[in-house]
Amino acid sequence: MVQGLECVEEEWRYQNPICKRTECRYKFTNVTGLRPYSYKRSLVSDSAECDENCANDTRCSTSAMTGGTLCGSYDTPIIFVSFDGNEDRCIEKCNEMSECKTIGTEMDFFCVLFNVTLDKIPNNLKRPYRTTYTVAQKICE
Repeated sequence: MVQGLECVEEEWRYQNPICKRTECRYKFTNVTGLRPYSYKRSLVSDSAECDENCANDTRCSTSAMTGGTLCGSYDTPIIFVSFDGNEDRCIEKCNEMSECKTIGTEMDFFCVLFNVTLDKIPNNLKRPYRTTYTVAQKICE
C-alpha cells in the first residue's frame, strides 16, 4: 500500500492509500541445490492426519506425505514441501505466499519453499549443485 502527500490549500495532507500490485521476479543460481529434510517421519492413514500432526507440533512449520502412508514434518525455514517438482507450479505457489523468499526443486521430484533468502538457509539443507536442481530467490518490487 502506498500513501503519498499532496499539497491542498497550502497544507500538506496525506492522500488516500493506493494499493499497488507487487511484481515479483526470480533470480536463479547454479551454486547449490536445496533438499527438504524432515526432522520427523511418522506413519499416518492420510494427508489430513499428517496435517493434524503438524498442527499439534510446535516445531512443525509444514508437513507432506513422502510416500503412501509416510508423513514428513519440517521446521522453519521450510514453509512448504510438495513431491511434485514442477518448477512453474513451485513458482506459482511461492507467489501465493508472501513469506516465501526462496524456492528449490529437483526435476519433477520435489518443490520446497523457504521463508529466508538463500544465504540464511542452513548448510544441512544444501547439496552440491547438479543440473537437475533449480534454486531461485524471489525478488518483489
